Amino acid sequence: MLEGFLRDDGLTDVRFAVDPQEALRMLALDEYAAVVLDVMQDRTGVMQLFDTIRARRGNRDTSILVTAPAEEIRRVMQCIKWGAEDFLTRPFNATLVKARVDACLERRALRQEVLRLGAEGPGAPESEMSKRYTDASSRFVPREFLEYLERKSLLDVQLGDHVLRDMTVFFTDIRDFTALSEQLTPQQNFEFLNSYLQHVNPIIRTNRGFIDKYIGDAIMALFPYASCDALRAAVELQRQVARYNVGRNRAGYPPIRIGIGMHRGDLILGTIGEDDRMQTTVIADAVNVASRIEGLTKTFKAPLLVSGAVVDGLTPEDTFKLRHLGAVKAKGKTAHVQIHECYDNEPMDLIDHKDRTAPMFASALAEFHRGTFLTAGRLFSRVAAQHADDGPAAYYRDRCSIIVMRGTGGGAWDGADAMESK
Repeated sequence: MLEGFLRDDGLTDVRFAVDPQEALRMLALDEYAAVVLDVMQDRTGVMQLFDTIRARRGNRDTSILVTAPAEEIRRVMQCIKWGAEDFLTRPFNATLVKARVDACLERRALRQEVLRLGAEGPGAPESEMSKRYTDASSRFVPREFLEYLERKSLLDVQLGDHVLRDMTVFFTDIRDFTALSEQLTPQQNFEFLNSYLQHVNPIIRTNRGFIDKYIGDAIMALFPYASCDALRAAVELQRQVARYNVGRNRAGYPPIRIGIGMHRGDLILGTIGEDDRMQTTVIADAVNVASRIEGLTKTFKAPLLVSGAVVDGLTPEDTFKLRHLGAVKAKGKTAHVQIHECYDNEPMDLIDHKDRTAPMFASALAEFHRGTFLTAGRLFSRVAAQHADDGPAAYYRDRCSIIVMRGTGGGAWDGADAMESK
């Protein structure tokens, strides 16, 4: 099964050994970019494999991944101490296998580029070497991280480096990606994702943002300047996906839908881990809030949601179509956050409907916040009845009915709707 996954990933030269002894013989005859090692093999043989890979010059830079059942985490941890770079749990997940093997091979390529630059010695211009190294490392660590940490290159980054900044955190992912991916082979999945990302990523950079990380089909981006940068990028990204779907339709593929959520606040950019293995990351409640807001796009059936903090950062010149959806408490959160939908890219009839019913929707929302759910429900029902695709109006109409039927909402009601799903 693993061999099939790796070959689907385009790795045609895959060789297997049935036990550590056969693997040792293979390592003595040839060099390998990566070794995937079953830690359930004989412990002595596993240790000998680690020693051999590190001792033989041609295989010193071989990436070692270990595989074990999920319950054998202690064996995996021991192998990581011996020098394993990553691990795969069984049963195998094709998407995860590809992602982790590809990441190990890319890191190996970066290490080799660093060694090659160093081998050029003092004869190579220092500025050129630095530029080439920075270009290579920026494929894995955003240049902006180095700039905010005030480091010239990845070589200068130290564990614990960090800086506090106010930024907009931007999340987007593909709707129903799991169902979509089940219809594709692992190779087709990655071709699809790379095709999609190549269409949308430039929009983030053009609007003064940078991508912090990819999380499967999701993108987390940061916008360090004005709130309008992130919102403009979101609107343009939606339009680009619409154009992308035209091509998918011509090729006979189903269209894709995305959800986008964002929040603005203080966050820490820095490095975590240990001296021998660290990574850049962002730590902040703003990240969690932005992620939860993106999740609420499914609840409200509104593809683009932003927090009140983002809206507060806009100026009168920023003419986006926004509708206030009230205060919500995301699951697991105690504080509420104001959210707004941006409907610039909705069909023209839906835009006209939301513009026309804005006063009634605002009145219904005010009644909801006061706890007068019968009145709010009637008003939301009137708004929803005028257009079948007004997701937020339909949500609040049904929410008011549930609250009234359950007899809840009195007493300590603070006007913030508590979400039951992430």
